[in-house]
Amino acid sequence: MPSPARADSQPTPEYQVKAAFLYNFVKFVQWPDEKLADSNDVITIAVIGNHKFGNAFESVKGKKVRDKKIIVTFFPRFDNTEDKNALKKCHLLFICPSEKHHLNDIIEIAGKANILTVADMNGFIDDGGIIQFIMQNKKVRFQINLSAAKRAKLKIRSQLLRLAKKVVEEKSSK
Repeated sequence: MPSPARADSQPTPEYQVKAAFLYNFVKFVQWPDEKLADSNDVITIAVIGNHKFGNAFESVKGKKVRDKKIIVTFFPRFDNTEDKNALKKCHLLFICPSEKHHLNDIIEIAGKANILTVADMNGFIDDGGIIQFIMQNKKVRFQINLSAAKRAKLKIRSQLLRLAKKVVEEKSSK
């Protein structure tokens, strides 16, 4: 079952920046029409695992993107069966390092459910994730796996691709 963030917990500056990036990623990604139609006028950003966001998403509350309200939900861990169905309803999923041992299963579910996957784990985009945060000169940056986005039927706008430190795309064998 999703759980609310503890409002009293203070995020690190790094996670405040990451929360802002997650909100802004929503502005530059296009989901399939059926994914947005099923969402009851909300876009859900979800965080799964032991996170350090604290109350970093407070500034997102009440904001809208494409006339849809942004909501943020937290899942304590992946190995709860109910969470798997609830996860399918989110639009963006930040996967915490605590869930690395479930990464393949999460990415498989997310891909089939048209979910933008984001993490700050080393090798995340190599493992099929879509956006990976990296630290570079003490600044939060990101890399994009465009092939993984296409498999999830997500279109990432060129403005976001230009901001990425690296964009990888698998070569087709045609």
